[in-house]
Amino acid sequence: MKCDLHIHSDMSDGIFSPETLVDMARQRGLECISVTDHDGFEGTRRARKHAAEVGLRYVVGAELSTVWKGADIHILAYNVDVDDPALEEAMQRSRELREARNRAIYDKLAAAGMPVDPARIAEHGFVGRPVIAREMVRLGYCKDVAEAFDLYLAAGKSCYVQSVRLTPEEAIRLTLRFGGLPVLAHPKQLHMTHRQTESLVREFVACGLAGIEGNYFAHNTEERIYYNRLARKYRLISTGGSDFHDHTHGTELGKQHFSPNGYTRKVLGV
Repeated sequence: MKCDLHIHSDMSDGIFSPETLVDMARQRGLECISVTDHDGFEGTRRARKHAAEVGLRYVVGAELSTVWKGADIHILAYNVDVDDPALEEAMQRSRELREARNRAIYDKLAAAGMPVDPARIAEHGFVGRPVIAREMVRLGYCKDVAEAFDLYLAAGKSCYVQSVRLTPEEAIRLTLRFGGLPVLAHPKQLHMTHRQTESLVREFVACGLAGIEGNYFAHNTEERIYYNRLARKYRLISTGGSDFHDHTHGTELGKQHFSPNGYTRKVLGV
């Protein structure tokens, strides 16, 4: 089965609507997808509805932003009950923390002589750093999104702000509370040794971690082998995806896919 379980729509920091992504995936030969927008489930609700209409298998998902010992760690929340009215209330804290971070970024940009209009940016709905970067490009401050990150918005740069966020444990428990499967996203981006990664996974498994994104598009063959071996050791599902946002972030939709093993398919219900 050709799957891509890590895709972003314009309901977070992608550029295509959830419905368009479903159509693109179907046209490009994918058989099962998940739209995993940052810290919100509206995009996945819309994608689920359209996928049902066109006959594409679909897994509900979102990517929850957390911080652990100063490091950004993302938890993919699959199969969450997005029809539970209490879910939106539970997500409110994440939205408030992100909005506070964005305000701090706007202040830094203004101090650097690159003011932006928060009201205009807010028209997008969800606002993450890629959205801010695209506005910087529109205003002529940078030639492209990559330059905006390289010079200003990436960790350690002059306009970067480390936000206060949920802890991984809180994101795992939130996912479990609403019937979902919490999965550690793109472990390579943690820049840890194998020993450190396993120690982290072991700690999160004790909190209820259900999977690891062993087949992330940027993982090489050796890394895929290692992360999938780790998944088997701790009886975790192993997911994967393109992290497609636009034509410069992630890899093109349909260019890569992964085929879940039997255990992953059984647990995810695909």
